[in-house]
Amino acid sequence: MIDTNTTARAVRSALRVLRGLVIALAVFVAIFPLFWVVLASFKTPADVMRIPPVIVFTPTLMNYAVVARERFAFYFENSVYITAGSVLLTILLGVPAAFGLSRLRIRFKKTIMLFILSVRFSPYIVFALPLFLIMSQLRLIGNRTAIVFVYIIINLPVVIWLMRAFFDDIPMELDEAAAIDGASRFRVFRSIVLPCAAPGIATVTILSYIFAWNEYLFALVLSGRDAQTLTVGLTRFLGGMETAVRWGMLSAWSVAVIAPVVLVSLLVNRQLRRGFAGEIQ
Repeated sequence: MIDTNTTARAVRSALRVLRGLVIALAVFVAIFPLFWVVLASFKTPADVMRIPPVIVFTPTLMNYAVVARERFAFYFENSVYITAGSVLLTILLGVPAAFGLSRLRIRFKKTIMLFILSVRFSPYIVFALPLFLIMSQLRLIGNRTAIVFVYIIINLPVVIWLMRAFFDDIPMELDEAAAIDGASRFRVFRSIVLPCAAPGIATVTILSYIFAWNEYLFALVLSGRDAQTLTVGLTRFLGGMETAVRWGMLSAWSVAVIAPVVLVSLLVNRQLRRGFAGEIQ
């Protein structure tokens, strides 16, 4: 007679092994392209183009040296200015808006929320041409501050939707208790609700940072020559009709673009995990 307990343990053990293999495969698929880019950034042109690809090679910093001479500081400064400005303004506008949509009685609230979400889900190319024409007429092409306000279009819907969910999870009783003690609505928002929603604010801040830092279409169309960001700078190494793609330098520039995002994500990893888990303080 077959021991049902033994069979159940064997099935659970097999499922754990299968789950581990699936997780390992998913991690490998996610990490391998990044690993390969980092590897290619230390290869010479001959090693990059070698077939089959090689993992053991003599590393070189030549690609990073060339990248440093390709006006990297100019692109980096533009990316920092545009990203920091857009994230700051998005949080200052989006968090109070989400609080109002969560706590206040507003007519057509669902319609407003759907309209905000539709802006985020619409293809960016829909906005690119009108924005280009408007900014051309206003002579704002290549103006970093103008691009900051354009980037708000990308991030504001995400901030409002996510922060509204965080505010909805904070009990209304806290607001009512503070109001009974004489606190104004702004005082309730500043002293009661915001501290409770800190993980959510950290989450939307890092997401806004990632979206703005990695944005390419608006930066390409609206930056002209004076406000190009790091993502636009990648095109310097794509080659053309007469030149080949410079894979090593392209990989080195890509590492420089990815590194700040990875670094910031690691620094705020704890708050980010709490935010995605929907925890409140």
